[in-house]
Order: sequence, then structure tokens, then C-alpha cells
Amino acid sequence: MCKKTIPLLALVLILSLAAVGWAGASKPVPADAAVIEDTWANLSWTPGSAAASFDVYFDDNLDDVRDGTGDAFRGNHTTPYLVVGFFGFPFPDGLVPGTTYYWRVDEVQTDGTIQTGPVWSFTILSNEAIDPDPADGAQIADANDVTLSWSPGFGAKLHTVYFGDNYDDVDNATGGAPQGAATYSAGALELEKVYYWRVDEFDATATYKGHVWSFTTPGAVGNPQPPNDATDVQMNKILSWMPADSAASHELYFGTDKETVRTASTGSPEYVGHKTLGAESYDPGLLEPDAVYYWRADEVDSQGNVSKGPLWSFATGDILVVDDLESYDDVDPPPGEPGVNRIFDKWIDGFGITTNGALVGNDLPPYAETKIVRSGLQSMPLLYQNTDGVTYSEAELTLSDLRDWTVKDVNTLTLSFWGKPSNDAEPMYVTLNGSPPIYRENPNASQIPIWTVWNINLQLFADLGVDLTNVNKIAIGFGDKNNPQGGTGTVYFDDIRLGTTAHPVIRRPLPFQEDFESLVLGTSPEESAGTKGVWTDTPPEGWFIDESGVPGIGDPAIDGVTDWAGWAITDKEWWTAVAGDQRRSEFTLGQGAVAVADPDEWDDSAHPDGYSVSADPYDTWFSTPPIDVSGAAAGTVQLTFDSSWRPEFDGDYHQTANITAFYNDQEPIEILLWESDGTSPNFKDDNSTNETITVNLENPPGATSLVLTFGLFEAGNDWWWAIDNIKVSGVAK
Repeated sequence: MCKKTIPLLALVLILSLAAVGWAGASKPVPADAAVIEDTWANLSWTPGSAAASFDVYFDDNLDDVRDGTGDAFRGNHTTPYLVVGFFGFPFPDGLVPGTTYYWRVDEVQTDGTIQTGPVWSFTILSNEAIDPDPADGAQIADANDVTLSWSPGFGAKLHTVYFGDNYDDVDNATGGAPQGAATYSAGALELEKVYYWRVDEFDATATYKGHVWSFTTPGAVGNPQPPNDATDVQMNKILSWMPADSAASHELYFGTDKETVRTASTGSPEYVGHKTLGAESYDPGLLEPDAVYYWRADEVDSQGNVSKGPLWSFATGDILVVDDLESYDDVDPPPGEPGVNRIFDKWIDGFGITTNGALVGNDLPPYAETKIVRSGLQSMPLLYQNTDGVTYSEAELTLSDLRDWTVKDVNTLTLSFWGKPSNDAEPMYVTLNGSPPIYRENPNASQIPIWTVWNINLQLFADLGVDLTNVNKIAIGFGDKNNPQGGTGTVYFDDIRLGTTAHPVIRRPLPFQEDFESLVLGTSPEESAGTKGVWTDTPPEGWFIDESGVPGIGDPAIDGVTDWAGWAITDKEWWTAVAGDQRRSEFTLGQGAVAVADPDEWDDSAHPDGYSVSADPYDTWFSTPPIDVSGAAAGTVQLTFDSSWRPEFDGDYHQTANITAFYNDQEPIEILLWESDGTSPNFKDDNSTNETITVNLENPPGATSLVLTFGLFEAGNDWWWAIDNIKVSGVAK
């Protein structure tokens, strides 16, 4: 599966009981991004194993903390804590409600090495009421008995609620009756209507006027796209909304000033026109980057009566979308007629072309991919088959708009892709207007099992003679006609964009840690179905679970026990109980939420007709987000995790586990391999249900980014692999 293998015996050290140290401060208190209700804080952290002292930076200016400039440096400390917001300490007058503070701890080690820490943050709760429910601009599902709620402001003792169907009346209201509860019963409300509300907070010394929030009742105009308060919206976004039930048409308003859009009439510059029923969309043209826009759709009924709509807003980023893959559908044409808007109707592949080995989309609906998605709801699967004399696989899109790739100073084409370790390595390329290809530098890109951003400078295409003011076709492909490699695989694409700068690659700093305790576990779908708070297949932010190698995946009727159809995060005690233990309880190093791949439990339910484990085994992968290893000296990065492994091996069952490392998106390196076959040099026996595993990763010089993938494959009715308390550390340069 991977081209390089580091000798495993030299790398893997099993420590069943001993704790393993790592460099750098970790486990901040308050937790990163926490919201606290106090005007002071006792900052604390867990020191690294070689800590002698700590350089601490703290301020409300992110740049100063990140760069170590201004007044952010708060001295060198020999103890792992620092009080802030108290007399005699930083910010002696107290921390300010509604303010976000940033801090960083650089660890000075016993040999004088400084381990630069990540920037953490926390926010002091605002004096104003926050977190309205219903959310601002939302449409409620039931208007019969409506209760409003919110999160009280800092130190709030009393709350005064103003509620009505007129914005100005609610905004200007005074003298309301204060109450102690942070809820308000609005009772039964009219359908197809906009309501406004405001909560003023009183903390025994002052009153803090709240924002005016709104919501709509069923039948009113709603479902704005982009959603209300959306950020980083593309500059070529087409606006849309759901019509009101009684609407014969709508009047639309759009602009950059909140008050003028809110109060605009059909005689105002913000009025952009009358929209007939069925035409609930608006193209505002190319918008400015990093700007805030406001818009409003008023309902006009068949009698000409106008009902003013809620005010919506969004903020643009600096991107133009070439294709976000969201517009394609699954509508098959009548027999004998061509398709119209399926993904392979627009992205023309090699179907019926003997020299082109590409196939776009899934065989059956949904034709676009709906599980392996970077953003939105869909991505594009692209199968390449460069075999039997085929030298390339390519899919091409003809552009209907956004053909001028010089507008708004864009200079970068960005696309995101996601591969599989099981793919054959093939060079990946992009062409414009049939130009010579621009290749991805990494020839093994198709094997990277996590969403990876590819930024291409548009000048490279211009140098090949492409007229960037008239781009009418873009193609994505695999292979080299002049140097055929031969291989097959499937890669997923999403978010094809233009930007003014290269899309940033977000990496998690060292030390990197994950214990899965921040996840909110949901309801079990099939195993002890309906049990709450015990299971999720949504990993932590930036992580990715690949279930595509699980037989029957996507159809709960034939995917085995759905809970275990691929890696999942589960409550360890619940998993142990519903599986009948079978030695799962021996995993005492794992506590609370743990990550589990359990083909044994998965096999206890139906599979596809004719299923054979030897022909179609259980394969699943679990990948970390990109980890920033740029500050670590070569050869010093170390992985530590707690593990429970129980194998089984016979004629059908060959349960295998491995971990691969991807540095700078380069060729994957297998850093750990466990097999169930007792004759294999990589045999891992079943006395391995409770261990701490340490792997020295030997990060190469120049490595800046690391992705780790935990794979369990070639399995059937075997046992399991569970992991917890993952740590990646390194020694600073």
C-alpha cells in the first residue's frame, strides 16, 4: 500500500504502564477558545518533560502575542501558572467583558532550548445577552407555543424583554418589566410573519441594551442563501431564498449599509427589483472582497399587500468560485434523451472514449459524493484507470460564466482533493483551454487521505499561452501521455476557486494532542439503537474518517452494523457492554470517548448479496489534520497513543493495522505495521489490548507538515483496534 517502509523494530517502543514525556507546554487552563465569566483568570498549563522555566506572553492583541512584540511579554516564570486581571498582575484593572485575550507559553528547557508554544485564547463573557434561541434570522418550525431563550450577559441579575412585529417599536422600547428567568413565553404566534425581540441585561450597576433579533414563523419568506451572518462568502455568489406561502412575488433590496437596506422602499437605491414567483434568486454581480452586505426580500401577496421581510447579512472573503460542486442533481433524463445537470453531464469524462480512462461520479444516485466532502454537501469523485494502454484519465468542465480570470486581482487557482492510500500513484494535473498540463509536484498526491489544498499560480498558465481573460474550459486529470505509469484509483475534488492569495494550509502546532473528549456523542443508529450520548462518526475538527472501503457503505440495510461501518468515536464503557466485553474492558488506558474500528461487531448484521470477505474485506482509515512540524528538529518528532488491539487470522480473516505518515504531502511512509498472521515478522498478538505505543517518526529535514493515518484493513469478522490519547511532539530546532 505504501512505497516506503521504515524498519519497524527500530521505531516502535511499547510502554504499557509508563508515562511518556514530550516537549512543550500543553493542556491550557482556561481551555483554548473557552468563554469565562470573570474579570480575572489563573492561567495554567502542563509542562513538557524537560521544562526549566516558561516565557509567557499575554495580551488582547493577537499579533503581539503571536510575534512576541508590544507589551505581550509577561516575564519568565519557573512555575506553570500566571494570574491575570488582578492587582499586581497583568491587566491590574481587570479583564474586560466581551474581550478576547490571547496567550502563549514558550518552554525554556533544561539545555536552554526554547520550545515555542501555540497561541491559545479565551473570551470574557459579554455584558450583553447572547446566543438567542431561535437564532437571529431563523424560521421556527411551530408557532403554536413559542418560548424564547438566551445566554445571560456577564453578571446579569435581571432581564427585560421587548417583543413585537415592528423593528422600530422593539428597538426604541423602554420601561419594560424586568424578570429573573432567561426565557420568555411569546405564546401562540401568527403564521407567515416576522417577529423581533430584544433583551436588556442588568447587572445591579448598569443596564446593557441588547441587539434586536428576529425570526420568522412557518410560511414566511426564509432559508436565505448564503445563510444569515455567513462569512467568507464567494465574491460571485448568487443569492436565493424560499418564497413566502402567500407570495405572488417579492420585492428585493440589497446594499452595504444596514440601516438603509432595513428601511429602504421601492424608491430607494437599494431596491433591486421585482421578483416573480419562482424566480427567487438574484445575481449581484462581482462583489468586493472582505465586505459586509445586507439584503431583504419582502412578500407581495395576490392583492398587492406587502409584508416586510427580515434583514439578512453576509460577509465576503477574497474568493471566486469556479465550481463548488453543489449545483448538480440526480435527475435522470427520459430514455433516449441526454442528461442535463448530473455531475457527469457537466464534467465530461472518458465514458465511451477508449483513450481516456476517467469516470466522474457514482454509478447510482447520489451521483455526486455526499460523504467525503470538504464543504457544502457534495464533492466530485473522479476514477482514473490508466491501464490496458490508456495513458491518461481526464474530466473537463466547460465554463458558462466567470471566464475572465483576471478580475478582482485574482492570481491563484485553488482546488482541494482527497485521495486514498490504496490508490496507485499517478501524476495529477490541471489544464485550461486545452493547454499543456500543470502537474502537482508530488507524484503521490492521489494517495493523500485527507483534504489537501493545491494552489496554482495563474501566471504558470499565462506562460503556457492561456488567455486568462477568456478561460472557457478547465480539466483535471491523472497520468502522463509521454511517460505512462499505469494505475487506478479514485480521488475526490471540491472547492475549485480563484483567489487573490494562495489558500492557507491550516496546521495544528506541536505538541498536538487529541483525546476525543471534546466531541459531543450522539445517538447510536443500530447497536442498541437509540441510546443517547454514546456514539458519533463525526470526528474532531480537521480529522477525517474514510469509510469507503467498508462493504455496503452508504446503505444502512447492507452495511453491517452501521455504528461500526468504519472508524467511529464511542463511549468506551458502552462499546464494551454492547459488544459483550470479549476483553474490550481490558483497555483501561482509554477513558471516556475512544476511537474504534470494530469489524467483529460490524459483521453482526447484513451485507451485500454475494458478499465475500476474501474478495471485499473491511477497510477503513482515520486521518489527523495537518500538524505543523516546521519548528521541530529533524528526526525528533514522536507519536504516542494508547492502543487496544485484538487480532484474528484464518483463511478469510487477515486483520491488519498500519500508520502512515505524510510529510509536506509527499509520498506516504509506513511507520507502523501490525498483522494477524503468526508467521509474519510484523505479527502482533492478542496480548495487546492495553498498551501505550510510542513511534519515533524520523521527520526529514525541511518537513513542515505532517498527516498521520491510522488504517485497519483486510478484516472481516475479526476483533478490533481502539485508540485514545494521541500525542505528537518534537524537540525544537
